[in-house]
Amino acid sequence: MRILISLILILITSNFSNSQTTVNPDISAIGEFNMFTNFNRGTPEYGKLNFDIPNAELYVEGYLNPYARATLNVAFHEGEFHGEEIYANIVRGLPLDIQIKAGKYLLGFGKINTIHPHAWSFIYRPLFQQIYFGEEGFNDIGFDVSFFLPTGDVYTTLDLGIFKGDALSIQHGHTEEHQHESEEEHHYEVDRGNSPIFVGRVGSFFSLTDFSNLEFGLSGSYGVYNRLDFFTSIDSNAIPDNKSLKYFYGGIDLKYKYRPDSYNQLILQAEFLWNARNVLRKNDLDIDSEEEINTFGAFIYIDYRFNRIFSIGAKYDFTYGIVGDEPNYNTTANDDQNKTSGIESWFGYYPIEETLALRLGIQHLMFNYADGFDRDGETTINLQLIFSLGPHKAHPF
Repeated sequence: MRILISLILILITSNFSNSQTTVNPDISAIGEFNMFTNFNRGTPEYGKLNFDIPNAELYVEGYLNPYARATLNVAFHEGEFHGEEIYANIVRGLPLDIQIKAGKYLLGFGKINTIHPHAWSFIYRPLFQQIYFGEEGFNDIGFDVSFFLPTGDVYTTLDLGIFKGDALSIQHGHTEEHQHESEEEHHYEVDRGNSPIFVGRVGSFFSLTDFSNLEFGLSGSYGVYNRLDFFTSIDSNAIPDNKSLKYFYGGIDLKYKYRPDSYNQLILQAEFLWNARNVLRKNDLDIDSEEEINTFGAFIYIDYRFNRIFSIGAKYDFTYGIVGDEPNYNTTANDDQNKTSGIESWFGYYPIEETLALRLGIQHLMFNYADGFDRDGETTINLQLIFSLGPHKAHPF
């Protein structure tokens, strides 16, 4: 924590300089406040007005020189500080217009993952991201290179990267078994070893008319998400084998935007993720055996902005796995047996769209357990206020 604070002070009080120019970084702050109630019987928040600890993000960003930029994003979430993004990218000067990005940042898998939550049209993180990426999204340490592909009038980019794999540290191996609240959970350490993961995306931008455009992307990620000792014999003295469990994510993203004038705008956006991975499960003899599972998740939403300052929208979510269940070896999170779906709607007010957003949203989650466990749906109503102070307005709310 002291290192982060010291780094912020250095960046604020110092100038970035080279032989050609001296540049002060842009400094911005984004704050988020939520109050909510739910209708989930048995929870402490049921029927009450609840207040979340405010979230905040401090951005320090700017050019290091005419060829490279750097960004530091320190976040205050749930009462704790952490470095959410710290990276530099070379934006010009390399052959073939290649760009290079290195550090810790949100990975380019799909479209929504690269955008910070304060800039989403909706309030709640898509369910499949919670299952496959975790509560903070697909955020990791590494580097990637970006190319412009020669596709004529269609603007197309290709991003290829290699990363440490910390983003997968919560995605444990699992079995068909799971516990409900009354049963004891057994947690297992994740040991990925020195196993990097690979992430790539190709995206194309189409200008359909003077008022509409379409973006289409294909993403992929591959690597080892855990190493586990497992027993292939009923002999209690047998030496366990150490197995590397691998995964593959394939993704499709689509975004359509129609803006006939400066007062009205329609956005239709969808993403789909396919998950194939090796898992260890107990067979009839209580022996570990390796299996491959295939699951998926997706969301689609529509948002209509009118009179420039108002919006209304709705989102449908679906994913394999039970959202909110802590991942461990025996879990209902990230499996091929159980499912979660959700419906979200919202109304937004944006008096000045890049500086303030007020949203009222409602989300209803439904759970489907393979063993027939009956769980009521969960409904939450949330009032959210977001402000942006400073020049960080690369994307509007």
